[in-house]
Amino acid sequence: MSDSKHGSKSNLNESNMPLLSEEAEKGGDTPEKEVIEMMETEKDDTNEKEKDGKKKKEKKEKKPKEKKPKKEPGPSCIDTLTQGLNLTERDDKAINADINLFFDDVIAEPASSQGFDGIWKVAYILFSHTKLWFYRLFAALLAIPAAIVWGLLFSIITVLYIWVLAPMLKIFDLEVAIVRRIINGIMFATVEPVCAALGAVFSKMNVSQERRIVQDA
Repeated sequence: MSDSKHGSKSNLNESNMPLLSEEAEKGGDTPEKEVIEMMETEKDDTNEKEKDGKKKKEKKEKKPKEKKPKKEPGPSCIDTLTQGLNLTERDDKAINADINLFFDDVIAEPASSQGFDGIWKVAYILFSHTKLWFYRLFAALLAIPAAIVWGLLFSIITVLYIWVLAPMLKIFDLEVAIVRRIINGIMFATVEPVCAALGAVFSKMNVSQERRIVQDA
């Protein structure tokens, strides 16, 4: 009996094994194989990404960066606004010719009384440079506010002259022209005939004057 039991179990196991193998063949891959295949596909994707990244880097490295040419700085607003300004001769119209004074215009030694040459040279240097640099300092302090003040005053005067005085003077000229025409008409009607008659009368008179030169003996 025991032999019959063992034989039946072994037969059952042997009969089940081919069924499992057939099911595995029918059902496809095992889960372990699926995991391995997934990992292989992920590795392939990473390798492809790395290759693409390397290709992009190589392309970037191959392409040299084009250096943009540096634009030269253009003229400043001060240079553009002061075009045509004469910086050498700043008094072209000789407005301040009266105060255009140098050392020899102010200080001079006559031939009868002259000091040492070195003292004269030092005095010339001190006078000219003191006058120049103190003028520059005071002009630096006063030039900008004075320019603003005088610009405002002259702008106000210009506006008044253009919009007030010039129209009023034009009206005065028109009124004077009308009065002049009236006076000229009156003069042509009254004074001109009288003067013409008197001129005709006196034009017929001959006036002779004898001039004699008397010489002393």
